[in-house]
Amino acid sequence: MKIIAALLLPVTNAFSLQLAAAGRSSIRTALCNSYLDNLSSASTSSNTFAATDEQATEILDSAFRRTLSSVTNSPSSRSIDKLSLNEADELANGVIKTIKRNDFPPIVVTVVDRQANILVQKRMDDVCHAAFPEFSYAKAYTCVTMGVSSREFSDKYTATDDNAKIGQLNSMMAISGKMAAFPGGVLLRNGENKIVGAIGVSGAAGDEDEYVALTAAWESGLSLRTMPEEHSCTTVRSL
Repeated sequence: MKIIAALLLPVTNAFSLQLAAAGRSSIRTALCNSYLDNLSSASTSSNTFAATDEQATEILDSAFRRTLSSVTNSPSSRSIDKLSLNEADELANGVIKTIKRNDFPPIVVTVVDRQANILVQKRMDDVCHAAFPEFSYAKAYTCVTMGVSSREFSDKYTATDDNAKIGQLNSMMAISGKMAAFPGGVLLRNGENKIVGAIGVSGAAGDEDEYVALTAAWESGLSLRTMPEEHSCTTVRSL
């Protein structure tokens, strides 16, 4: 089915104040509503173009991520110096909610502070592997100790297929015994770019693990910057 995608300017400009006031948890809904409101007028605009459903979803997702940056810097966002137990619990619950609404496999989520101490660890029903709690912690631990996401940690040493770098990666992981070089660990920084903690997720596919951790941070209402800044998941089923 073809749909008209002329929503970017109406959503990001005319509705920006509305979105900022709504907060992160309402942003996706507001964007979708704004998109639908503008469909009727899109056909009369000279700036319209035909887009597939997949392209329109990408446009909505892009607009969502851009809007998040303005909401993060708004006075209504909660600025933090360190993660509290309640905030970590909110993040863990956000991961589980995102898992459920996308019908991803059950997971274990671990939220750690800036010193890699576990604040919250939750295991969903029917998680099938006893090692997933350790995997989720290892991903979060890798983020705060290396200052990057677990995906970026892996890419740093494996992207060029350099045997020396791969050997260095294996040595670090063997010495530490706690590190994970695969997606699912998301680093959290505050507005001053200081590390405040990390989220590690294990149980779904790596890209799905990473996506739900990112989404939980983005929708938390906390003033957080994530690493990575974008998701790589192609199996998202729900905004």
